[in-house]
Amino acid sequence: MKTIGIIALSLAAGSALAQSSACPRLLVSGYFSNNVHVFDSCTGAFERLLDSSGRIAGAQATGVGPDGKLYVVSEGSGQILRYDAQSLAFEAVAVTLPANFGGTGMVFNGNEIWIAGYNYDGVRRFSLTGESLGDAVAPRAGGLNGADNGMTIGPDGRLYVPGYDSDSVVRRDSVSGQTSTFIAAGAGGLNETRGILFETGGQTLLVTSEGNGRVIRYNASGAAIGSVITGLNRPTGIAYHPDGSLLVADADAVRKYDPQSYALRGTLATVATGQVDGTTYISFLPRAGIDQAQIGSQYWVSGSGPIEGRTIRVDQVISTVGPAFGADYNPAELVIERWGSLRVQFTSCTRAVFSWDSTGA
Repeated sequence: MKTIGIIALSLAAGSALAQSSACPRLLVSGYFSNNVHVFDSCTGAFERLLDSSGRIAGAQATGVGPDGKLYVVSEGSGQILRYDAQSLAFEAVAVTLPANFGGTGMVFNGNEIWIAGYNYDGVRRFSLTGESLGDAVAPRAGGLNGADNGMTIGPDGRLYVPGYDSDSVVRRDSVSGQTSTFIAAGAGGLNETRGILFETGGQTLLVTSEGNGRVIRYNASGAAIGSVITGLNRPTGIAYHPDGSLLVADADAVRKYDPQSYALRGTLATVATGQVDGTTYISFLPRAGIDQAQIGSQYWVSGSGPIEGRTIRVDQVISTVGPAFGADYNPAELVIERWGSLRVQFTSCTRAVFSWDSTGA
């Protein structure tokens, strides 16, 4: 799979084209609280628990699939659960994992779900309907031990898997399917590997080192550049906030940092507010709706997505409003609005079919 940065379009908006300017939801997985805790990503206010039925046991990775549904890894029950991404209503058990698999990480590759298994020490492929499709990463390949929830597909299309117990990161090549050690055991002080986040430009990445309270920076070859954040308790989840800040989930809070200097910008949310116990993972869930302010105006939308054969699929198209251009630019004024999704399907070397879905709720 290749990944491409796409697409800047100037659109004259009608009522069916605009999306809500409301802040996306921040999802914080609590392993010991056995739930996903939902916060407002702008104010940090706690909103609700994802599921009060007791279905989730040992919450791990969360993410929106190619079908627009929210998926949750429930390690304790050995299941991948599916929810409506807007109402948050439970829909079904999407995948039942093998016994003693220990599901942690999750990525979507086309119409497949790839699940990292902590006990399995590898990554298995499943269809969206739950059919097992074999290994993406065989057990212990590249020295992997304790595959964890920070698993991600990098900007180069390769799969990166944190090894919690091997204190390492392994990488699966998207063309050959071969897995090798990317970050060697303990390199740069890595201890109990958790989250992986590629920085802007894709040539460096940040890795949370839970065992010694650090966020460590590495180059594209897997060599350590150095620790950029230290003194944390047990850092796990890591992501970029819609305002551009770096977010790190620690044992007691989700904190914001400057994405370049790594200086602390403040606390976005405290785990006590949402009664999160055992933070493991953070992600964002866009809200749907109609932004009345954009109706009849011209604005730009952009997004990125994978190239699959002759089709470019962009599931998260956004528009941005707020800041001025040039010297008056203030990132604090930036508002990121979800617009919808789009497809570009090439029918020849010079022609393509462009389609989109931006009807809102």
